[in-house]
Amino acid sequence: MATLDLSSEFPAARDASVAEPSASSAVRVGVHDASRVEWSVSLPLPEGRAGSFSIEVRLKIPENAYVDHAPWKHLQHFTRLDGPQLSLADDVVSIDELRRGVLALANKLARASELFARHCRLASSLFATAPHSELEGVLRASLEAADRVVEDGRAHLATPVPGEASEVARERRLVDEYISVRLLEMLAAAGRALTTLGASRSPHVADFAPVIAATETHIAEALARELDHRQTERYVRAEPLLQKALERYLDRASQLKKHFQEVLFLEHETIHIVDRLSHLSAALVAVIASTWAFGWQLALLDRGTSLGARFGSGLTTVALLAGLIYATKDRMKELGRAFLARKLNDVYDVQRFTRFRAPQRRLPGRDVIVAASECFKQRDERLPDPLNPESGASVPYRVITYKSRGKVHPNAVLRASGVRRIKHVFRYDLSALFGRLDDATKSVPVQCEASRKVRFIDAPKAYRLPFEVRVTHDDRGDGGLARGGRREQQWVESTVLVVHKRGLDRIERPEEDDGVEVGLEPG
Repeated sequence: MATLDLSSEFPAARDASVAEPSASSAVRVGVHDASRVEWSVSLPLPEGRAGSFSIEVRLKIPENAYVDHAPWKHLQHFTRLDGPQLSLADDVVSIDELRRGVLALANKLARASELFARHCRLASSLFATAPHSELEGVLRASLEAADRVVEDGRAHLATPVPGEASEVARERRLVDEYISVRLLEMLAAAGRALTTLGASRSPHVADFAPVIAATETHIAEALARELDHRQTERYVRAEPLLQKALERYLDRASQLKKHFQEVLFLEHETIHIVDRLSHLSAALVAVIASTWAFGWQLALLDRGTSLGARFGSGLTTVALLAGLIYATKDRMKELGRAFLARKLNDVYDVQRFTRFRAPQRRLPGRDVIVAASECFKQRDERLPDPLNPESGASVPYRVITYKSRGKVHPNAVLRASGVRRIKHVFRYDLSALFGRLDDATKSVPVQCEASRKVRFIDAPKAYRLPFEVRVTHDDRGDGGLARGGRREQQWVESTVLVVHKRGLDRIERPEEDDGVEVGLEPG
């Protein structure tokens, strides 16, 4: 058994955060694209008893910007396996093992990139009292460790073995190409981190100039080596002056990512409990309305002659009354169905039940790994006016709350293969709101400092939506999330979604406040 332990490439004292995610990284919130916000939750795969978890997400939208929509149709939920290590047998290597191995390597590169960016952020902090004397060595060590991880991964995963099947050899070439893409992404992220460090407002930013220059040289050398490797292997390259080449590169990178990550995704089974109850309630309302209409029909038959003598033509009168009865029956069905559906959503805390199973090719028994109950709640809330909270004025908001409670079941086979975590990925589509927002830009008068003349510029018109993700995990697995004496962990990620008419722009966090007072935008 040949073991590829990627964590050995990172010194424990310096790069401990690369091997395993820290508590603060258990919850992540980010922008997936121009319309969807994404949050992910990483939970440990238990060894003994099942572990309980609770995920609660709150989104506050100004009432004048809110558009009524069905939340379940705007939510995407994926769950996949996650682990930092890989073990390969010398005699048998399957395609799935190669795919899991390159994902473990990509995970290590991502941790190295995060470590590099973290050191840059710490060095650029306004609260740093002195320059980081070891910054250059730490940054160089992170890049060199990433290089060693790539070299070792290519040696174990991408090097062809004589006599192996043609499909395995083809997969090794895809592995090498995907390693190249992830290394280029890591180097690009390191370059952005250095740019941010050089543009920071730290009083020691001038002292970092030699460090930034030396590190940029190291990144340029690593980038040149990788681009030469891609040219030698005739991989798709991103040509800066050819738009089609850039499109092909991005499309190829996306295909590679989906190809390899597919092996880790769990198969989901979903039961919409409220929908089933809604069908039953709709049938009940239909029976009541039809019975009401049938009773009136019998009454018309019995009294049709007397009504005709009193009001004129009996046929015309019966037809008008019958039409009125049927119209009332349809209206009763619509109102009753909407009323019961709304009440079911308000009363039931379990609107959807989801199970995630391991794929059959991974575990023949398709064991259940995660089981969870989910629900959406909506309510109106009035928050104090941000300009003067003590004035008594308030701003109406619609609060959308998503809750998920469930268990992560232990699995000895998955743990033996290196799986250590279960990662939930959620995406919520906000495109329904954009049509209600004001123009994306507004003309703002400004004065030129030199000429003292007033001119107008286009300023972005943004809305800020408070967004919070709260996760609780109990590794005892008995559901006692709120009880004392349990080994309970909790993570909270409070952010603000900045949106405008063209879509979701960015995410702001409290630690990234630039000194400008930010209020809740009522529109």
